Amino acid sequence: MKNALGKLEQYRLLQSNPLVHEHLPDTVEYTKENLVDFANRYPVVFIKHDTSGQGRGVYRLVKERDHLYSLSGYSLQGKEVDQVMEIDEIHKTLQPFERFGRTRPYIIQEGINSVSVRGQHINIRVHVQHVNGTPVVGGVYGSIAYEENAITNICRGAFAMPMRLLFFIFLKVKKEEQQDILNKLMEVSIAAAETIVKNHPCRECGVDLGLDENLKPYIFEVNTTPGMEDFARIDRKMWKQIVENRKKMTDSVT
Repeated sequence: MKNALGKLEQYRLLQSNPLVHEHLPDTVEYTKENLVDFANRYPVVFIKHDTSGQGRGVYRLVKERDHLYSLSGYSLQGKEVDQVMEIDEIHKTLQPFERFGRTRPYIIQEGINSVSVRGQHINIRVHVQHVNGTPVVGGVYGSIAYEENAITNICRGAFAMPMRLLFFIFLKVKKEEQQDILNKLMEVSIAAAETIVKNHPCRECGVDLGLDENLKPYIFEVNTTPGMEDFARIDRKMWKQIVENRKKMTDSVT
């Protein structure tokens, strides 16, 4: 069984690709010193457990007033968190066993303002498959987080939809501009997937991205064991394409 690819290791791999590098938010390993640094430099900061999935162990940090910060998101056990605390308290919440010499692995990431015209947080999933050594995009969909914690994971209540609806209703992107943005999303995702596969062999990658205020793509994370259930609900044509691509895959992985 392959070891899971941690988010920090993933970030370092993606940094090595010049095309992908410019589409990455600033990311560092979690330490209390790094948390203070990022909280002072960025309006919004995300803290993510290095190996967790399905939105668990993901928090959003926002400065409120004076020395107070709001921490919202989900614990490793999936419990919702929404508190206002000082940095010292936040660190103790994230590292409750540090005094016993045990720390949890997290990363700290610059928050990208990937929001709809109404301020709802958006995420885009690009499903990249390696079919006989060639990377292809099997499908793309968007999702909206209705919760203020900005966690856009479907398992945490986000609403998924076809890209045409995300563009038209939530981003108000002109029809003639949509394909160019979609092409860029796919180009960056393929480059990211290829970089990961060269170092961590896998057949498929689910690349999660956001779009900043200038509609520039930013990669949040690459999932090396992506599901396809959401495509079955959102777009049966894409779901069937992913299934067909899987049938074409050989036992060897480049």
